[in-house]
Amino acid sequence: MTRLLDGLCLTDTYADGLAAYQRAGQSDLRRLVAGVHATHVAWQIRGGAYAKYVGKAQAEGFHKHLEDAFDWLNEPFATPSYEAERAARIVRVAMGMSEPNLAQEAFEHAIQLVPDHLQAHLFYFNVLTPKWFGDEEKLEQFVDVAAASALQPLLQTMYAVELLNNADDGTEIVKQQVRNELAPRLKTLARYTPLPNDTLYAVYFNNYLAGLCHALGQLPTRNTYLEVLSNRITYYPWAYYGLLDASAVQRLAQPTS
Repeated sequence: MTRLLDGLCLTDTYADGLAAYQRAGQSDLRRLVAGVHATHVAWQIRGGAYAKYVGKAQAEGFHKHLEDAFDWLNEPFATPSYEAERAARIVRVAMGMSEPNLAQEAFEHAIQLVPDHLQAHLFYFNVLTPKWFGDEEKLEQFVDVAAASALQPLLQTMYAVELLNNADDGTEIVKQQVRNELAPRLKTLARYTPLPNDTLYAVYFNNYLAGLCHALGQLPTRNTYLEVLSNRITYYPWAYYGLLDASAVQRLAQPTS
């Protein structure tokens, strides 16, 4: 369900088809599709800048489409799989609306229905980052005690990438301190190998492990992950490194002449 919604809704490619689908009738799935696409449009308008750098027109468009998304997703669905996905998507909407308590409630509802719901965990991880509504202590607690133990390797990798990225603006001493603090986790993560790209979890896991190796300067290992990934490149963690499209990431693994 998550992969289907992402493939159809997190792009402008199918916007006309999605609009026609909405006009054709009413259903929980139509509401879910409309809410996910409205969320995508909202964040696309906003861009990835910090709030203080978002212009007035961007902010207005962002909030307008977030409100549309909330209207589509606010009422519960009868089908459990739809309901878990709805709750997970509300986490992202609530984050944009500056409603961390709503995000937490939606996350807890989603994982009550599907304990290892990937998208719910990914969105709530973002809520708890220092740049949004959390801090490193809250983020650490989340990745260490997250109920879905199957997601622990990915969450631990995301945590390491986040801390290393936050330290990039600091001095070399600060960067080394962060690496020292992460050392036990990095030792564990170094034991992992690429997963077959047959699940959404595997795609995110391979991307974040490749991104972590990139941040640590472990380029041969990074390239091994990139070769497995092929064109299945996620926006994060690569946007942290100024690599904003799949082709830019794929070029990292290409031999230089």
